[in-house]
Amino acid sequence: MNPRLIAVSGPLKGTVRPLNGGPLSLGRDSTNQLSLEDRAVSRKHCTVSQIAGGEFELADLESHNGTFVNDAAVTRRLLQHGDRIRVGSCEFVFRTHPEDDADLAQPLAGPASGSGLKTMVLDERSGLPRDASGLGRMARDLAAFFKIANVINSTRDLEQLQQELLVQIAEVIPAEWGAIVLLANLDDETPSICRWSRKTGGKEDTAIRDELLRQAIWERSAIYTAAGEGPANAENVLCVPLVGVEKTLGAIYLTSASRPFGEDHVYFLSSVSRIAAVTLENLLKLDSLRAENQRLRADAASGSTLIGESKPMVRLGQFIARVASTDSTVLIRGESGTGKELVARAIHVTSERADQPFVAINCAAIPEALLESELFGHEKGAFTGAATTKKGKLEVAEAGTLFLDEIGEMAPALQAKLLRALQQREFERLGGNRLLALNARVIAATNKNLEQAIKAGEFRQDLYYRLNVVSVASPPLREHREDIPLLALHFANKYAAKCKRGFKGIAGEARALLMQYSWPGNVRELENAIEHALVLGLTDEILLEDLPGSLLEEQAAGLSSARYHNALDQTKRQVVLAALEEAQGSPSEAARLLGLHPKYLHRLIRNLNLKSQLHGQG
Repeated sequence: MNPRLIAVSGPLKGTVRPLNGGPLSLGRDSTNQLSLEDRAVSRKHCTVSQIAGGEFELADLESHNGTFVNDAAVTRRLLQHGDRIRVGSCEFVFRTHPEDDADLAQPLAGPASGSGLKTMVLDERSGLPRDASGLGRMARDLAAFFKIANVINSTRDLEQLQQELLVQIAEVIPAEWGAIVLLANLDDETPSICRWSRKTGGKEDTAIRDELLRQAIWERSAIYTAAGEGPANAENVLCVPLVGVEKTLGAIYLTSASRPFGEDHVYFLSSVSRIAAVTLENLLKLDSLRAENQRLRADAASGSTLIGESKPMVRLGQFIARVASTDSTVLIRGESGTGKELVARAIHVTSERADQPFVAINCAAIPEALLESELFGHEKGAFTGAATTKKGKLEVAEAGTLFLDEIGEMAPALQAKLLRALQQREFERLGGNRLLALNARVIAATNKNLEQAIKAGEFRQDLYYRLNVVSVASPPLREHREDIPLLALHFANKYAAKCKRGFKGIAGEARALLMQYSWPGNVRELENAIEHALVLGLTDEILLEDLPGSLLEEQAAGLSSARYHNALDQTKRQVVLAALEEAQGSPSEAARLLGLHPKYLHRLIRNLNLKSQLHGQG
């Protein structure tokens, strides 16, 4: 056995490298055992190494343009005698038999052999005329470039741009059929193909020779049928890669049954491909950003959906639908945890401002000294520490919605400045003297009784009238208890997905407690209770014991079902204590006897206050 690599094309053509030593590395860097001066080769491109059993394995090192064995892209591949390895524009043959290598004196033809196809590596100077005879062609090409530039500048639809490009290219190149093929990556088996036909102008489906397409992309070179070469009845092909700024996008593929393509056609199409590739790359990025934007907006819209079928929630939904179409200032009242910000977001996403920002600020969470800067912004040097100019929330909101939560906690001095901004629809940054327009719609919320605050001198009456143009109350959860099951299931599914655990439902006892509890923290407290149960629960069902202790304490203090649950707790105590006595005080053995998870038994012991009795038993 004589394992070796024979270079049949590229800078090392004619070189024979034995493979009896350690791993052989190939790449552009000089530290490789085989250093290839080829711009299509990565610094560390691939390795060939012997593995157990005496076989040889080729491994691609995440190279930029890929490594190919018999024209197929590979990441790892066991080599067989006679395999052809392509690295950039260099080609090797792997052989193990002790035979004469004279038959490899000529380079392997590769995928285009016998078809009269040529490969041309193009650079920025390709196509410049060498004498006066080429000036006419150059003038023709320039006129076509101007038309293509106009198409590129006036078209923002990806499909339409590709069609227009093929039409303009066909005015210079005698192609009968063409396509622009876009690949997400070199291994993409379902590329995007835009087709064009000179006969019909339509999108006739014609076969594309995959090996030629990929060779053009891999080598970043043009492949074409030279005049006078190949069989007379062979299809003439011209394929040029679309090399963008960040990656190779695909290729332009042209065919003709009657006329071969010349070098002037190759030069022209190469220049067009450079212009088109950058534009296509930008449009693909733009489409990707649009899709991501739509996904994020859908997520935001789903997060602003009000859940509930009770009369109070139906009335609230009707109010939102009515005010969303206006620009009136809205004041949302309600206890803490009733979803006032959710109401504000629902108004925003159903309004004509939905494509503009929604900016929320909690007036109670920011100190007075900082709140003014947060709202109005400041100029550089306006105060100590103002190292740069900063936009305030009124400016950041642009033509969207500004949500002022806990407006009742705003200091009186700042209330006066906000009132002026709302009345005049303009404001100044701190330390600035330039008026800025307030284009955003303002929605305010409070859990405070503003009428009493006005009497106490804590809130400006004129600001109250400015904010209270349209008012709505977000109902507390105790006023629409019939929505508790829907809300509980919504939160359970949400946190089950977050915790990556199964969820089958809520046990009857737990449902009864959820319906009977007073919910002083409203929907926010319900959400926290369900999250608590999902995080600490040991089964796919939310059990009574999984709920927070505050719910159980209130229930035990005086709910109508207290007697039932007390009796149930007493029964549980007796069963647990009996199992522990039989297990001689071993919780793990008691859990086995009861058919429970040990952690669940420990929680029962804690919730039933059995620790002291266990110590007494010990």
